[in-house]
Amino acid sequence: MTKRIMALVAALALTTAACKDATSIPDLNNVSSSLLATGLNRASVQLLATGLLNADRGNAGETYIVFPETMARDLYRIDNAENRWITQMIGQAADPSAFTGGSLWAGYYVAIKSANNIIDNIKTATDLSPAEQAATVGLAQTFKALQYWHVVEMRDSLGLPIAVDNPISAPPAAFVCKSDGLAYISSLLDSAYTSLQAAGATAFPFALPAGFTSNGDYSTPAAFALWNRGIKGKVEFYRGMDHTHPNVASFATSVAALTQALGTLGASTLTNSVYYTYSTSPGERESPFAGDAAVHLNPSAGDSLQAGDLRGSKILHTCTGLCSGSGVTTTYDMAYAVAADPTNLTRPFAILKNDEMILLRAQAEIEAGQLAAATADVNFVRTNEGGLPALATFASATAGRAAVMYEKRYSLLFEGAQRFVDLRAYGFLNAAHLKKETAADIFQSTLPIPQAEINGRGGAQPTVTCP
Repeated sequence: MTKRIMALVAALALTTAACKDATSIPDLNNVSSSLLATGLNRASVQLLATGLLNADRGNAGETYIVFPETMARDLYRIDNAENRWITQMIGQAADPSAFTGGSLWAGYYVAIKSANNIIDNIKTATDLSPAEQAATVGLAQTFKALQYWHVVEMRDSLGLPIAVDNPISAPPAAFVCKSDGLAYISSLLDSAYTSLQAAGATAFPFALPAGFTSNGDYSTPAAFALWNRGIKGKVEFYRGMDHTHPNVASFATSVAALTQALGTLGASTLTNSVYYTYSTSPGERESPFAGDAAVHLNPSAGDSLQAGDLRGSKILHTCTGLCSGSGVTTTYDMAYAVAADPTNLTRPFAILKNDEMILLRAQAEIEAGQLAAATADVNFVRTNEGGLPALATFASATAGRAAVMYEKRYSLLFEGAQRFVDLRAYGFLNAAHLKKETAADIFQSTLPIPQAEINGRGGAQPTVTCP
């Protein structure tokens, strides 16, 4: 994924205006319009697939880690030159016109446009067989669904627009409520799964990044279809936990999808996932959320670790540099964010690992009243990743939730919005469960709708209602 390909894809997505500032680089605006107008072929499908995956990798940047993990009481980014990393995450509400409240929005819709460019035009790629076209659509739909899921992660009950595959002259797509958005994401994942199955034993007609085979092999439509079921199971669990319109049947659907995705559990496959990889080579991208000396662990994350937990290797009790500021103080560093460790510059990023799937299945089992099965799943991760003694069968759903929250915290530390989403789903983002980090701490549960989105709708704050 060189810089040149990234620039080509930005143009292909029809979302930015590229400028022709060197005679050796073609007019990228015309590349995009002519490509889609005259039809795709195997080479252009490769470009579009690369662009979609690169767009999603770009969305998994530092803000995607630091913002939700700060609100979840796992991280701080202490920078006295820019205190909004603290004040607008665990202080006052994030400003919708600032980089805090305006973040983690537009990039997802850029990637959705990239996916739609593939889905809407794949039939014009006549040098691809029907099976190859189906495989391509299945991958594009899966990553399209992931973008919508990320919007829900950060905006929750504020809703989201989903019918965005419209001409640029059309009015902005209407917002739908979270419940309808999750139902749409789930359906989209099913459509993707059907397409991947239709591919049969055919290979993807394009090269995939190394992260599709670095920890487990997800490089075939059949294998990728099982990973798709993992995402389906994740979305279905949170459909069941939706505060406004909980879909109780979703817990059983979640367990079934995650069981299909996981197959036989194995200790050696707990970290299997599709990964994004990084490089320090010229023209490549270094890991965006590692090596930042301003990133530290919240004291709660260090102090809550159980004695003997092997996952404590991620936590350093030797905070150096700026460890206080904006009303917070810590003595803990996150090993993955230590700038002096050169391996952090190329540390891969997992999208959805097997250990998370197992713990998600435990969460769904807890809500379905299957406490023995949930205990077994929690203990599989706890004993194999944490090196901790197994727990007795949960006596209640409350005990199960507390146990699974602990395991997810340390197995997935510094890996995304998982804990933030769980705290919100369980109703734990409040003073009854968390201490106030600053005097102004509002226990923020969502980022706002960005001001640019509001302005594009005539200045009116989008409202959503569910039937």
